[in-house]
Amino acid sequence: MTQKDRLESMKSWLQIHHEISIEIIMAKWNVSRDTARRDLVKLEKMGDVVRTKGGAVLASHQVIRYGDRSQHPSKIKIAKRACELIQEHDHVMFDTSTTVELVAKQLNDQPLSVVTNSIDIVAALSDHSDIDIYMIGGKFNRYHRSFLGFQAAEELSKYRVDKLFIGACGLGLEGLTASSDDEAYVKRSMIASAREVTVLMDHSKLHKSFLHHVCELSAVHRIITDQPLTDEIKAAAEEYEIEVIITNN
Repeated sequence: MTQKDRLESMKSWLQIHHEISIEIIMAKWNVSRDTARRDLVKLEKMGDVVRTKGGAVLASHQVIRYGDRSQHPSKIKIAKRACELIQEHDHVMFDTSTTVELVAKQLNDQPLSVVTNSIDIVAALSDHSDIDIYMIGGKFNRYHRSFLGFQAAEELSKYRVDKLFIGACGLGLEGLTASSDDEAYVKRSMIASAREVTVLMDHSKLHKSFLHHVCELSAVHRIITDQPLTDEIKAAAEEYEIEVIITNN
């Protein structure tokens, strides 16, 4: 199949499903990850899609571009609530997500130690003289603006933090999932390094499932989200004694 034919097929698929991931493109059209990315770049240049983290959405269904999503009011509320959980002298870990980045931007200058793999979070905290920042290295992902891969995971294993704030591409009864193996690998290492795991996510991530498994729900201590959970996930959260905070109540 030529790229032209493949792109037409993707556009037809998007008219029904409205969004698509790199993994779906790889599986459905039997192409490599690099080819899938090039196809999405081409579709975006043609004005058919807007690329997002790990995929794309149909342009006519995209309200907020990925780079601006962190400013969505629901994410700001989630971030502000997360900030209330951080106390002076805590050892905190932040992963790479737009909502977690907002937590860093909302933090006051106070005695803290922060471990992260995100250059944007480092930049957000760089003027806070009382916050000690530990930057995780590894293979730099330009799109996510963070360090991922084996080296990053190895470095993370050397830390033990009080609180981890982590985003999720998808959350369901099977737990947390991610759109790439590198991202899932680093998230798993972060979870293993933390005494308390708080997932920050808006309701759009509920019951979404991606190819790469991050952890079971039982590994999560708290979920902060903007709308009530579905009955199934709420029941699972109660079973595992997960605290659920709804910011729009």
